[in-house]
Amino acid sequence: MARDVKKLLQHLEADAIQPLDNGAVHQWSQNEIDALHLALAAERPLLVRGEPGTGKTQLALAAAAALKWHLQCVTVSPRFEAQDLFHRFDAVQRLADAQAAGAGGGGVKRDEDYWLPGPFWRAFDWSGARGYGPRSGESPADEAATPPGHVILIDEIDKADSDVPNSLLEVLGSREFPNPVNQQPIRPQDGLLPLVVITTNEERELPAAFLRRCVVLTLEPDESYVDFLVKRGRAHFPSTLQPADRRQKEEEIFQTAAEQLAEDRKNAKAAGVPPPGLAEYIDLLTALRRLAPGNPEQQGDWLARLARYAFLKNGVVEDNPKLSQNPSAADKTGSSKG
Repeated sequence: MARDVKKLLQHLEADAIQPLDNGAVHQWSQNEIDALHLALAAERPLLVRGEPGTGKTQLALAAAAALKWHLQCVTVSPRFEAQDLFHRFDAVQRLADAQAAGAGGGGVKRDEDYWLPGPFWRAFDWSGARGYGPRSGESPADEAATPPGHVILIDEIDKADSDVPNSLLEVLGSREFPNPVNQQPIRPQDGLLPLVVITTNEERELPAAFLRRCVVLTLEPDESYVDFLVKRGRAHFPSTLQPADRRQKEEEIFQTAAEQLAEDRKNAKAAGVPPPGLAEYIDLLTALRRLAPGNPEQQGDWLARLARYAFLKNGVVEDNPKLSQNPSAADKTGSSKG
């Protein structure tokens, strides 16, 4: 059984706005749409690269919303283990039950009650996974609702040991892994793999074999950075102002904030410190709208006061007064040179 990938994604267009469940929006780029087509058609993981704040995680949320598939998110930490992608044994609960039995309480339950299905178990066998782990909170409606597909987000895989990507490749290649209780293979019930979206902040080099088996998308603007920011600002905050002159002032806020961020970004890169990006830009615009709703003149005043706290986050950078939150630092340096 094969998916009709073109039909699944036929409604996606570049620059289209995708509402997300968390209240945010995602603006599709043609690169994202094309990479998603390839990942689904080739049944390969989609590895999303790019600096922090470029929307790597949000892309998985947007894909799940566009496909109307069930989203499962895994945030990787240095203590994350590969088996957590598939299942985890709740040893703490089993010990508590054993102690309760010794004190005249309940008792140790079946092994099935202590094995907690991970995202791949639920994606491969949604109904079968329901028979494991605590089930007291499930309703009959939940048990009957089998999603049409699954998106698994593995966020910041570069924080994990190399056994995590290697184990992931092994399971996706064989399309099965053993049930920890009866050792029977767990396979995709419909023969179709989930869409796996993986993000990396490049903190650790990923295994070469892993990269070769992924579809790789690098998120970077396909236009000037200022234009990129302004376009995303418009997507997140569509104008409702009337008349046209007030809408123009609102556009000036987008433009001024973007130009300031681009300048701070250039200075940060020159100093070798993490630069601000899209996330900081959206945070600032959000604050301006809440502090002065519908009033772009007041928003402009707030912008002049607040931008440094949104964009300059690296503390005191030696010999780089332009990265100081003290508004007079750069002026003093400039006057001394004159």
